[in-house]
Amino acid sequence: MSWEIGSGIMPWVYAIGMLILGFALILLEILVIPGINIFGILGFATVCVGVAFAYDRLGTGAAVGVGLLAVAGTAALVWLMVRNRAWQRLVLDSETDRASGFDTAPAGLAGLVSESGVAQTPLRPSGRAQFGEQFVDVVTEGDFIDSGIRIEVLSVNGNRVVVQEQAAPAGVDAGSE
Repeated sequence: MSWEIGSGIMPWVYAIGMLILGFALILLEILVIPGINIFGILGFATVCVGVAFAYDRLGTGAAVGVGLLAVAGTAALVWLMVRNRAWQRLVLDSETDRASGFDTAPAGLAGLVSESGVAQTPLRPSGRAQFGEQFVDVVTEGDFIDSGIRIEVLSVNGNRVVVQEQAAPAGVDAGSE
């Protein structure tokens, strides 16, 4: 590899400049636009190019010095993030529990046990059913039930509502109302 960058102090300026640019890109990734990863990858690559440039243009001793400077810079960035509590902006510390208003089951599903309703879509084995004015996603125990058939709720576990075809009274066709 041939780097055409003068002599004297300029190779040092370029090597250290690559480290600073790399750290700036990594900080941009962490603090300003987290989640995209392209700036973090470019920052890491820029730091590596700075060390490679120092090795090629300044020799092994200078490359080791620039590499140690890169490690020290990384340690300083981590220390700075911990000290300034920037790390806490990156980590979610709130809880998602029922007390905070997070719940997987819509309210009122537990009250549907033993209720009767009508399958609004074919249940093969899951679909939608109507109980009064409420439409609910339901699942059977494996049976296929056509739409329009009367069903009853066997159990409710969280947001899983298990139904079965309602037994028709004696002398009445199961498909009629």
